[in-house]
Amino acid sequence: IILRMISMAELRDPTETGPHANRVAAFSVEIFETWAKKNGLMPDEINRQKDILRMAAMLHDVGKVAISDLILKKPGKLTMEEFESVKSHTHLGARLFSENRSELDEMAVEVALNHHEKWDGTGYPGHVDPRSGKPLPGRAGPDGSALPKKGDEIPVVGRIVAVADVYDALCSRRAYKEPWHQDRALEAMHQGAGSHFDPAVMSAFFSTLDVLASITERYPE
Repeated sequence: IILRMISMAELRDPTETGPHANRVAAFSVEIFETWAKKNGLMPDEINRQKDILRMAAMLHDVGKVAISDLILKKPGKLTMEEFESVKSHTHLGARLFSENRSELDEMAVEVALNHHEKWDGTGYPGHVDPRSGKPLPGRAGPDGSALPKKGDEIPVVGRIVAVADVYDALCSRRAYKEPWHQDRALEAMHQGAGSHFDPAVMSAFFSTLDVLASITERYPE
């Protein structure tokens, strides 16, 4: 079922390839393991969580199956309305898993909903109900939109997959850009620590660069 969902996402959005999903999942697992060891998690718990995270991370963008091809495959800049539609893939993906309560379902919700959140609160979608995409009770601002989610309000697996996803996007070829050289990508990641990314997760990320390079070789485009 997971592989079918990934294949569906790939059909809708050419950037969501099987290799991309595999790289993001493998990056996330390595970053998580380093982060977890630094935070004192027991080895058995780390291994159990790694297996779940690998599957959840592969499905981070599965909500894009509900977004129009005209938007996902548009070669030019998106309008504000189109970007709002793209942003909805977070809660739409989370909705697929929100009715079940297995550990995979719970982590898949956290990853899909939160992988575009930013440490400083400038990401999306904020404090929304994954089933409806609407603000949670008491979490709406004066304009009715969801209040931002920041810092430790963002589940750690969302913070980790955010790092893995952005890094892979920077280093990969897209319709609108060539892959960045690793030095340029790493500088951008470094600049994002404390604003876009959780500094502790970034510390784990920079500790795993050799392994991440081998993962990139294992899953070429």
